[in-house]
Amino acid sequence: MPAIDGDAGPRRFADASRRLLRSTVFEALDALAAERPWTAITMAEIARAAGVSRQTLYNEFGSRDDLAQAYVLWASEQFLVQIEEVVAARSDDLGGALEDAFRVFLELAAEHPLVRALEATTGAEGLHALVASSAGLPVLLTSTDRLTDFVLRNWPELPQAETRLVCELLVRLAISHATVPTVPPAKAAEQVGTVLGPFLAEVRAALAAGPGDVARSGW
Repeated sequence: MPAIDGDAGPRRFADASRRLLRSTVFEALDALAAERPWTAITMAEIARAAGVSRQTLYNEFGSRDDLAQAYVLWASEQFLVQIEEVVAARSDDLGGALEDAFRVFLELAAEHPLVRALEATTGAEGLHALVASSAGLPVLLTSTDRLTDFVLRNWPELPQAETRLVCELLVRLAISHATVPTVPPAKAAEQVGTVLGPFLAEVRAALAAGPGDVARSGW
């Protein structure tokens, strides 16, 4: 008979409580960020809106910058769920799927409360400063991992290393466009499709020839 872990129940409760705390804080931030820039939002206001003490907020997240980073990572997870749905809907068209994923990410980011609040902030607390520094690394790595895994599940013939490289470049480009937008999301996605076109044409040709040819092609 397997041993019973007497700590399993309390640990599950603690984990569930922590997830609830964090989601409550992030949802409170949604409402506050819809009203004013990130620099105008205090930790005391966030704590009050979430119904917790300011000390609880600091204990869970650390600094204000740490909270912003955790929030952006949480938001990116939400984006990825919708992006995966878009990619799944274009499983017969790798190029179209990646182009749609790029566009949807930019559209979601443009409408997200905290992204807009951070974009309205300049200097060390701005969105560009946040994601361009080492603090943005978890967002980059998590997004790259998720996109790579999903693409490989839909197109298992593709070589892993090259697929991850392309996905990382797409994520980096998406973050760059989200932080410093110069054209609408649809136009940015079209530009990405143009750049990826020659590579994807080679992929399509290799896929049509067979999995072995994909590996030999460098894709």
